[in-house]
Amino acid sequence: MIFTAAGCTSDPGLGASEHELTCPVPAIDPARSLAVTDSTALARFSFQRVMDAIVASANATNSSLAAYQAWMSTFAACLDPAIDPNGYGIACPRVELELGLINPFLAIGPRFVPVALTNRFDLAPSSGSDCGEYRIVYALVDSLLDRALLIFEGRLPNPTPAAGLAGCTPVADFWASLSADPSAASRAAKLEQLYFTGLSSGGVTFAPVVRAQSFGLAADGSATAPGQIRTNMFVKALEWQLREFKLAKPCAQAASCALSFRHVTVKTNPANELFAGTHANAPAFQAEFVTQVGALSSSDLNTISMSTSDSFNEFESVSQRTDVVYKGFATAQLRTQIQGAITSPALTVDNILDRATTQTCGGCHQQSNNVNLGGGVTWPGSLGFVHIDENKNLSAALTQKFLPHRAAVLGSFLDAQCGGAAPAPVAGRTVSGAALGSPN
Repeated sequence: MIFTAAGCTSDPGLGASEHELTCPVPAIDPARSLAVTDSTALARFSFQRVMDAIVASANATNSSLAAYQAWMSTFAACLDPAIDPNGYGIACPRVELELGLINPFLAIGPRFVPVALTNRFDLAPSSGSDCGEYRIVYALVDSLLDRALLIFEGRLPNPTPAAGLAGCTPVADFWASLSADPSAASRAAKLEQLYFTGLSSGGVTFAPVVRAQSFGLAADGSATAPGQIRTNMFVKALEWQLREFKLAKPCAQAASCALSFRHVTVKTNPANELFAGTHANAPAFQAEFVTQVGALSSSDLNTISMSTSDSFNEFESVSQRTDVVYKGFATAQLRTQIQGAITSPALTVDNILDRATTQTCGGCHQQSNNVNLGGGVTWPGSLGFVHIDENKNLSAALTQKFLPHRAAVLGSFLDAQCGGAAPAPVAGRTVSGAALGSPN
């Protein structure tokens, strides 16, 4: 299916079940189409509602509260052989497990509340194998000394993968059309439909974002499907730490058994021991890293990117440690190899290593703030360990750099669709031009 301008409409509204391509493309308002923090919309995305929908879609036998408590218990899962099998090091147990003692669904007391819905169409592979990520960010409130954020990053399947990225046109247009809708109530209802019911266009239906399969649960019950859930925690004011999870079951997805949050590697977070050459995996990693110099050399900070094999990634990323400041660990031999791969005279070896740091969670959230990356590029600042905070404030990195770029990607893609032009896929790249697997 090629979704073209045939049947275009100037009406930005969304019907009960059908969505048509809007031409010309509306001017993209980031507050409506990219990072939604409007209270009217967020009121429909309570933590309990999302957890209940996930548990139901997984045919889980455990309750939403039991699933949440088991999730928090992973911070004490020190003896799980699946965690840190390469011995890169992970702090365990951690004080975050104390969050399992609260009922996060209550209306008062320590609880998680929604603070943003974010559109990451820019993360869609240019091949159209899926249609990107659509996120819900929750923040812990009313908990003395504790800060914590949960980010549900749902991958949306392309219902017509044979059409390539053009098959994702309806969902891209859905987000863009929100910019032209002046009613907060109308936009909230549309977002509720996308996340909880699904979107239909031309007889093709997109699955709802909020279902277990969007967050890693595969048909066989394994945690191998696209999508993930991340945590960014600062409990008892001890240490900002980020982890990544996927949903899993000990039985097939369609069967009935308990749902769990499987602790997995934090993607694009290679261990510092690999740069230092002190681990058995270092030679293989360093050979792979040199192939990433080109992607890390982009003159546009939005398309600086890096891909790392999962066997090189750690199971945690800590924003307050310098483990991800790789220029402090790289061996002389690795530095020589990096120098040989650099093609831009404006970049140094330290610039490349600092650019690798930006791709890690700890780097993007803190360690890379305002770092000069060479070539006239400076990494923008976070809000101090977060990019969206408990009060729904957005970081300068988002408002000044990332969101304008995402708006341009979305608008350019839809302009091409209105003109009947299908963008050519680029192997290993997202629609934004970054390498697949880059999280920023």
